[in-house]
Amino acid sequence: MVFKLKNYIVTLLVIASFAFGQFSPGPLSKYHAELEGTSNCIECHELGKKEISNGCIECHTPLKLQIDKNKGYHIGERKKDCGMCHSDHNGEAFELVFWPKDMKKFDHKEAGYRLEGKHKDLKCGKCHTRENIVWEPIITWAKKNTQFPVLDRTFMGLSPSCQTCHTDVHKGEVGNDCASCHSTKSWIDAELTFNHDKAKYLLKGAHQKVDCEKCHKKHSAWDPPVRQLTGLDYASCASCHNDFHKGSYGNKCESCHNTQNWKETTDFDHSKTKYPLEGKHSNVKCMDCHNQSLAGALPLYLSCQACHSDYHEGQFSQRKDGGDCEACHTVNGFKPTTFSFPMHLITRFVLDGGHMAVPCNQCHKPYQSKSGKTQIQFTWKNPECKICHDDEHRNQFAFHYENKCESCHISSSFKSLIFEHDKTEFPLDRKHINVPCKDCHNKERDTNGVYTRYRPVPNRCVDCHKLTGDIR
Repeated sequence: MVFKLKNYIVTLLVIASFAFGQFSPGPLSKYHAELEGTSNCIECHELGKKEISNGCIECHTPLKLQIDKNKGYHIGERKKDCGMCHSDHNGEAFELVFWPKDMKKFDHKEAGYRLEGKHKDLKCGKCHTRENIVWEPIITWAKKNTQFPVLDRTFMGLSPSCQTCHTDVHKGEVGNDCASCHSTKSWIDAELTFNHDKAKYLLKGAHQKVDCEKCHKKHSAWDPPVRQLTGLDYASCASCHNDFHKGSYGNKCESCHNTQNWKETTDFDHSKTKYPLEGKHSNVKCMDCHNQSLAGALPLYLSCQACHSDYHEGQFSQRKDGGDCEACHTVNGFKPTTFSFPMHLITRFVLDGGHMAVPCNQCHKPYQSKSGKTQIQFTWKNPECKICHDDEHRNQFAFHYENKCESCHISSSFKSLIFEHDKTEFPLDRKHINVPCKDCHNKERDTNGVYTRYRPVPNRCVDCHKLTGDIR
């Protein structure tokens, strides 16, 4: 079967060679000269047919990429038969790309890019130049076919962005979307058509009548010197306006003024400031806070201590909020405090067990502060049991347990023990387990009264047991 097929192909080639000599339409164009000869017919034509096959776009790969994406000029009916427009066998000097009509009458929208405004009057060569080609597939294809000036002749490879032909005089300051401000009708009409509502700073009131150059100064060092469009300081009125009040009322001009008219001011509403007056603050006279010593500057208000002395003299300064008064007090009055039992649960000393029933003043008692004033103590360096409780064990557990009550006791009841004798120097086992504690730990008396002896305690057998003398 393979042998017969080879003979068939050879026969066809012989016939084709003969036919070429008798019926060839003519020599190929110089651009296809390497395909000359009957052995290359099937590179462009289907075997036995006159019509052109898909061989064109197999070589002209940039066109194939555009056709596959349904882009460019060669789509629709034009992609079906390349020979309808690009006929060959018309002689070596025949140009495969020609214009049956005037090139100037070409409808550019058929190429996927409509020419509008001043673009209509441009000559093709103004945009279609080697320097403007950026599409990598056509650049790569041109490098493979260096025998012809591909990039000087092709109309492919341009980007539809403005930067393809135009220099960005704004030097990237406002991005690449030139059409957001400019049109193809006129470059300079941007000042008249630009919608400032799209900017970060909206123009309102009298600002709408201000000329652009009043705010947008030119970059004098640029060539050409165009106006600065971004990076302008507009955070406050003082960015453009002189402070008539010389800083006496801060930089929030809008708290009293508006953009309609500078002289139109309204009654000052303190609730619109960063510090609304509430509670007892609403009855304070203005000059009590805005006094002459401030020279018109705003008083400090970020913390209560800016106006009020710290009654607790820094006891809460180590907290995460720095001792913010609002954690316990309100503007309605220093008393009563808002500190509640649930809030005590997030302190260093959580109230539980028997501590829950203890009144506040049983622990928080008056003390002499560093300033010499008598204050209520709310914080301790180490909130240990001994701050409120006496050591009933007479310092017996200082060495082994550092006198930490919680090693043996719990807050629900002093007599409820969690002590484990197995962790001592004398673990209890066998019959010792059932021996009452008081049989070993006797009561003793000192100047402070009666207490129980826990250590040292005799722990030899003879200390508790008597020998009978019978030895076996």
